[in-house]
Amino acid sequence: MIIVTAPTLRAVADLSQELTVYPGQDSGWLLFRLRTTTSRLHQVTVHAFHKGTHLGAVHLQISVDADADGVVTNGEPRRAVLPGIAFEPGEATLQVHRAEDGSFSFQLLSETCYPPEQFRYRGGDPGQAAERIYCELREAARRAGQLPPDDARALRRRLMNEGVQLWSSAVPEAIQKQFWKEAHRITSFTVLGEHNFVPWELLYPLDADNNEGFLAEWLPVVRRVFRQDRVHQISVPGAAFVMPPGSPPEAALEIAELRDSLGPGMANKDVITKREVLADLIERGHAGLLHFACHNNFSTSGSRVNMDDGPFEPIDLATAAQTRSLRAHQPLVFFNACRSAGEIPWFNDTLSWAQQFLKAGAGAFIGTLWPVRSDSAMQFAKAFYARLLDDGRPLGQASLLARQEAQNLDGDPSWLAYAVYGSPAATATPQTRA
Repeated sequence: MIIVTAPTLRAVADLSQELTVYPGQDSGWLLFRLRTTTSRLHQVTVHAFHKGTHLGAVHLQISVDADADGVVTNGEPRRAVLPGIAFEPGEATLQVHRAEDGSFSFQLLSETCYPPEQFRYRGGDPGQAAERIYCELREAARRAGQLPPDDARALRRRLMNEGVQLWSSAVPEAIQKQFWKEAHRITSFTVLGEHNFVPWELLYPLDADNNEGFLAEWLPVVRRVFRQDRVHQISVPGAAFVMPPGSPPEAALEIAELRDSLGPGMANKDVITKREVLADLIERGHAGLLHFACHNNFSTSGSRVNMDDGPFEPIDLATAAQTRSLRAHQPLVFFNACRSAGEIPWFNDTLSWAQQFLKAGAGAFIGTLWPVRSDSAMQFAKAFYARLLDDGRPLGQASLLARQEAQNLDGDPSWLAYAVYGSPAATATPQTRA
């Protein structure tokens, strides 16, 4: 299935078409017709899907002069190398696009590829509603563990109601019905979009006939961003840890326990405290796990980690993103800090740790959507590494099992805070353990 997205152009015909790929020979051509009446630069993306698995995409810009009397200049061909055309059985992808007028397009692709559904949030900018949810969840994480059992149960019930309301308000009704039609076949759920404005991990699908719990409680939920490689194997031959001065008191214990649990087969480097050392490591193409245990200061101006020699921010990864410095080794980046999966608008894009690391070529990225409790953060990290490295579980299953192990009954929502970016079927390379 070839799908074209062009938010500022008008489709003259269907923008989703099937393509037959023959062994050892070229396929046929597909023609997509788009129209515009305004002079501007348009962003166009061509996606390739096999059932619910996203195989890859080609990105291009088209400059249109509406007063040029039909003069056309052919651009250079754009190509994307697909690592394969096999699909992951049971994978479903929800593709979400934001149009220039503020409306959204939702499309569910699985065993059945449904047509897109146009949707507009009546409450205005959904990002503002998400911020209110994050504030409440931050307070819930702070209070959890200090409440009597009855209050903890009430906190858990409130968390469930947040998820149910999010499902009914943030997901179009047609998509809800399509999801339940496919649910018995779905083994992993991927969200693909350029604007991660919804805390998808918090969704609690519910109707009169179905109640399975939080979506991330019974299915691996992962995210993808545009320009993110499809990675089958994550390189984890060694480990580097980031813990600048002023990190939470529990950070040192977290790193010590992780080093112990990862075992002697991991080539542990020294703990990184300086910005220049960290930037040099990334730009040279770090191979292995990169684990952050520190504070992340997030505000409307973006994220910041205060290193020993100055602040380290997502924009400091611009060179690595442009040169794809991590692509050769496709490491795993685990940013175990508060709000490390937060993003801000940046010109015609968004800026975040996840975006920058994935553009640089990271094989997977894990961060948090809201502040988390330190003991819960360490519990999730240990469980995730144990399932991924010791048990050899794929990324999606490892994150699902880690959530289930980190879940508790005191109302702490930290186990739902983790946003996992990558292919749900990606596995760690065999040399991770010696």
